[in-house]
Amino acid sequence: MLINILVSVLAVVLFFTALMLVRTTQMMKGQPSVEEIEPIEVDVERAAKHLSAAVQVPTVSNGHEPINLPVFQELHQMLESSYPLVHQYLKREIISNATLLYTWEGTNPDLKPVLFAAHQDVVPAEEQTLDAWTYPPFSGEIAEGFIWGRGSLDIKSQMIAVFEAVEHLLAEGYKPPRTILMGFGEDEEVGGHNGAKKIAEYLEAQGIHLAAMLDEGGSIMQGTVPGVDIPVALIGTAEKGHLSLKLRAEAKPGHSAMPTQDMAIGRLARALARLDARRMPVNMKALQDLFKGLGAATSFGIQFVFSNLWFFGPIARQQVQENPQTDATVRTTTALTIVHGGVKDNILPHSAEAIVNMRLLPGDTIAKTCERVRKIINDDQVHFEPVENAYWEASPVSSTDSAAFHTLSDSIRQVFDGVVVAPFLVLGATDARYYAGLSDSVYRFSPYQVTSVDIGRVHGIDERLSVEGMGKMVAFFVHLMRAWSGEDL
Repeated sequence: MLINILVSVLAVVLFFTALMLVRTTQMMKGQPSVEEIEPIEVDVERAAKHLSAAVQVPTVSNGHEPINLPVFQELHQMLESSYPLVHQYLKREIISNATLLYTWEGTNPDLKPVLFAAHQDVVPAEEQTLDAWTYPPFSGEIAEGFIWGRGSLDIKSQMIAVFEAVEHLLAEGYKPPRTILMGFGEDEEVGGHNGAKKIAEYLEAQGIHLAAMLDEGGSIMQGTVPGVDIPVALIGTAEKGHLSLKLRAEAKPGHSAMPTQDMAIGRLARALARLDARRMPVNMKALQDLFKGLGAATSFGIQFVFSNLWFFGPIARQQVQENPQTDATVRTTTALTIVHGGVKDNILPHSAEAIVNMRLLPGDTIAKTCERVRKIINDDQVHFEPVENAYWEASPVSSTDSAAFHTLSDSIRQVFDGVVVAPFLVLGATDARYYAGLSDSVYRFSPYQVTSVDIGRVHGIDERLSVEGMGKMVAFFVHLMRAWSGEDL
């Protein structure tokens, strides 16, 4: 009898072990080989000089203040003088105040256009940090093999690379079968309401649907994805939503010498403590998609776990939650960011307010999240509402099985040797979200290779891009424009 039980247990163990190994093997597939291409010769020095010139024009976005239009017009003049063929053969339209939309008409009007996007504006360089910069933030200095300054990574480099690619193709006499659009917003750093949003509305009003579009997003990184030693090109197939909630509690004001048991700050603090303690549910899909895309480039152990989350789920979730970046990839996050209450130390305030910022996973709607918040707070005396212009839904998830994605992935691996490509969820906001209604293939990728240190330079000190990296960006866009503008997309 005991032997029969042991044999049955062993059979069950062997069955589930075999099942796990089969599932892991399916995830460990290598990426298909790509056709080699001839090296694309571009004028790297010219591209670096043009990026330097663009950085020197301080197109800064400051909160909700209107843009400095003369400064943006200065940038436009620089683009006109730097790219004569673009401005001779493409149609340029100014949308809103300073947002640019270029149209390169294709030879086949029946094909849906593709769009390449970036933004013209940059964040300020804080005055108290200026002495810490190796070169001034708006100098555009070319030194030590880098172009230095605000916008070199985020994201004037992408805008200039797109211009360089089109100028290059025009000089070759290339005629795209498919229409190519270029859209450069004026205010991405403060929400994109007058930039990309206006472009999307303009295109929609004309009945234009895009075959695909590419905006800034992931990049090529090494040593940042667990279990992967080679460089990884991360293509953003979706981005999280944004929801800032204003919480408010009120109570009877009075003298602090005679505090009541129901004080506004105390009631608000309890609500905030509950929100901080009870995090939103975990959904591992984005990480599963990432590791599925990486395939054989990932260690067997990690793939074994992510292939069998039905068994290893609790362990994997615990590990993921220990890192803020991976934790943000698997849940709608809750951040307590602003608190206001009281005017004097001996007065019980009538009210207290706080701002809670939440970044929404695809599938977690604003309505669903607000309902969860209501249940967690569990206090009818604490009222909350979305902050004006500070909420939007998570984007749809674009397919990784479309011709546009496969062509994008292949182009990356053809231009950048030894790179593996995978989809990922963009944690911040980009202009790409505005184009979701115009295309099922909305992707976010910036074709440069960076380190974790470089990522810290974005919006930080000593932002810079290597001259070699700028040349690679131009070569990539030359290749992708040829591929995406063809008839097979």
